[in-house]
Amino acid sequence: MSDNAPCIKVKCGVENCTYNKDYLCFANGLEVNAMKGHKAGISDETCCTTFKDRE
Repeated sequence: MSDNAPCIKVKCGVENCTYNKDYLCFANGLEVNAMKGHKAGISDETCCTTFKDRE
């Protein structure tokens, strides 16, 4: 892991996200929301809305 790793280490498996470096999220902030409405029952019903395609 890098010396400048984020203070809260958030694992990221989305290889094409611009914030993913060595499978850690390096976004300045992280936002995760429910995919439908305001409640999620399981993790599959959530999504990271901070995602930005690396292009």
